[in-house]
Amino acid sequence: MNKESCQGVTGGLHSGSSRWIWSPLARPWQKLRSYLVWHVENLGAWKGSAACLRRVAAILAALCRRRPAFATRARAPAHEADQETLALQPGELVEVKSIDEILATLDRDRRHKGLRWMTGMSRHCGRQYRVYRRVQRITLEHSGEQRHMKNTVLLEGVMCDGKDFGGCDRSCFHFWREAWLRRIVS
Repeated sequence: MNKESCQGVTGGLHSGSSRWIWSPLARPWQKLRSYLVWHVENLGAWKGSAACLRRVAAILAALCRRRPAFATRARAPAHEADQETLALQPGELVEVKSIDEILATLDRDRRHKGLRWMTGMSRHCGRQYRVYRRVQRITLEHSGEQRHMKNTVLLEGVMCDGKDFGGCDRSCFHFWREAWLRRIVS
């Protein structure tokens, strides 16, 4: 059973906890493990492991050269930017694109314009859902900061089941970029 929580094993610990000293030591391992799990889940064992090892090698090489490993980010071509804005409204029927189409929109950190593609979202690829609501603004729990979001929706009944995060019971909605969805015209 996976002991990692959606916040990370030690991410939610505060100074009153006896384990707070170990959290800086656990975070690099958690990030590497999360990266490997995501790649194996979405690309298969061989391709995912190879991709993860290439990434670790690139990070180590960059550290040896004292250059940032994340300096370059993948960008979508201009013609794809038009497809990212669907202006979806609640009640519309959409299909989640295939994993290959979604991977093409992600940068090296598994993000699309800052929004991370979460572990477990790939099981919804190819399925049809109704838009529950548009996401315009969110509040970050750890800081209370409000952030504005564009081209992001929630889908009816599509929530994190917590299996990939040690059995977390929060049932959080997955945030979906419109670039990851295809409108179904009936």
